[in-house]
Amino acid sequence: MSFSNVFGGIERALSHPGYRLLWWSNGINTIGRWIFKVSMGWITWELTGSTAWLGIVAFADTFPMVIMTILAGVWADRIGCLRLMKYSQLVLVVGGFVTAILALVGALNVELIIILCVIVGSAEAMTIPARMSFVHSLVPRSDLSSAIALNSTTYNVARFLGPAIFGILIQFISLSFILLISAMMFLVFYIALFFHKNDELVNSRDNKNRVLSDLMDGFRYAFSNSGIFYLLFLLCVTAILIRPYIELVPGIADQVFNMGAEGVSIILSSTGLGATVGGVLLTRHGSVDGLTSIFTWSLLISAVAMVLFLFSQNIWISCIFIALVGMTIVAGSITSQTLIQNTASDELRARIISITAVLSWGLPAVGAAIMGWIAEFIGLTATLTVGSILTGILWIWAHKEQKKQSIILEK
Repeated sequence: MSFSNVFGGIERALSHPGYRLLWWSNGINTIGRWIFKVSMGWITWELTGSTAWLGIVAFADTFPMVIMTILAGVWADRIGCLRLMKYSQLVLVVGGFVTAILALVGALNVELIIILCVIVGSAEAMTIPARMSFVHSLVPRSDLSSAIALNSTTYNVARFLGPAIFGILIQFISLSFILLISAMMFLVFYIALFFHKNDELVNSRDNKNRVLSDLMDGFRYAFSNSGIFYLLFLLCVTAILIRPYIELVPGIADQVFNMGAEGVSIILSSTGLGATVGGVLLTRHGSVDGLTSIFTWSLLISAVAMVLFLFSQNIWISCIFIALVGMTIVAGSITSQTLIQNTASDELRARIISITAVLSWGLPAVGAAIMGWIAEFIGLTATLTVGSILTGILWIWAHKEQKKQSIILEK
């Protein structure tokens, strides 16, 4: 068997120098972002011991995507993806270093954590649609599916490595130095952006005042295309009912498994490991054929695996099920991104991607805040179980629609 057959589309995607630079530098950046996320969640749990505060901090970190990512899609179509990434990544770098400095001097409290999470989350939100759309200018259309899948796989490798690195570092160095390391990882991506060639502007300066109109054009297109609407609706289901568990992991480790930082690292690392396997498999897939079916089935599998994770009573057996949840979540993310990029028109692509990013990464903040509040009354196990049951019920409708929508999305 040849090298190309083993690695499929991965080799083709990485054969393009511009994409290769974006891939490895953003990989370092994303690992740093996950170290930052876990660090902020852990210090919040240490300060408060409250699932409600965990949900609020997760909301502050991620909710900016609901607003900023949508606007970023419009701005990326206007001023160019690379320019927008430089601006937003600079804010991310500054926010990361300020957080580390405040931690070093012992000045962090819950209120400051929330403010800093809003700043860092907003900067990340501004980067996402530009970074995802920028891939389109770095690889030919024939390699786009593999490049998108590899990007998502890298994100989920970071989801594995970030918490794992945090779990190791927290045993030897203080949280403030861990935050400093994450800020330095943000800086690597920022510097790498200056080695890319500028992308072409999509819109002229004469249309600066049409931001709202451009935004509404993106929404109208998304909701009028039944295939894209199908994907967006089911992404909402996952984002609100399944995905928020990641922000609540410190509480799950404590309340469900009676573990501390080690439990957080084990659960998140298992999630990321499963997601990485799923991402690699889809990267090798290399085409859009059959992706609608994979997307739909991932919804049901994630719901069943979540329930088994919560009730297995053994952390190591539970790791198998939460890895499956991670695998199916990333499968839904990769397949939806690929199908949307395959279907959306060129002039609206960044705006449609920004809507997808909001649902995939911003909406879980809403779910985490709601679930964290509900869990104060009925516990995390019951809260997450109800979310999984509702997901399974909605899958029945999705399964009936699958074949019809695949004709639109896979053409």
